[in-house]
Amino acid sequence: MLYQIIEYLAEALCFAFFIYQWIIIIAIFLTWVTPDPYNPIVQWINRITHPLWNWCYQWLPPSLRYFNAYVSLLVVVFLHALIPATLRSINLALQQIQPYSALPMQIAGHAVQGLGIVIYSLLWFGIIILAVWFIMTLVSPSPNNPLVRIAYTLADPLISPIQRYLPRTRVDFSPLVGILIFYLITKYLISPFIGYGALLSAPVHICI
Repeated sequence: MLYQIIEYLAEALCFAFFIYQWIIIIAIFLTWVTPDPYNPIVQWINRITHPLWNWCYQWLPPSLRYFNAYVSLLVVVFLHALIPATLRSINLALQQIQPYSALPMQIAGHAVQGLGIVIYSLLWFGIIILAVWFIMTLVSPSPNNPLVRIAYTLADPLISPIQRYLPRTRVDFSPLVGILIFYLITKYLISPFIGYGALLSAPVHICI
């Protein structure tokens, strides 16, 4: 009976973290527009996301506090990978399917996978931002557009270091160079890192 309860709890947490991730994504999208603050759905979304955003804001250094909403999403992604899988590992030990001595290494594998997925997500988010910014530089959108300002705020820290080493040309190729660098890091460093975590986690699989 206890084993079934732990498995049901792990399954419920998998689903809950998945739903909460999408609620945070919706909340982030709402910050890009001007929603009705009196709308009950908007109020509900803010009520269940802003406490985590505020917690991240307090712990982040001042230079990164602008990104507290995005960091909160990454925190949930990490917990989504770690907590349900950890419960399943403990369940296997309770059922004597695996020894308790295997738990620390297995939980470390869940954490490695969670961290790898967070970094993987960050890199692909950077790739998308750089691709959007490169297209924007070709069409010269209005700098007063709020989406343009958001794209610039996110892209500038990524392309500024690259621009120092590239010759000045009519077309700024630094976003494309950044995309290539991020892709290579993802393919040859982060993907094997996640695979190593999966080996440590076996036979338990993370939710994501």
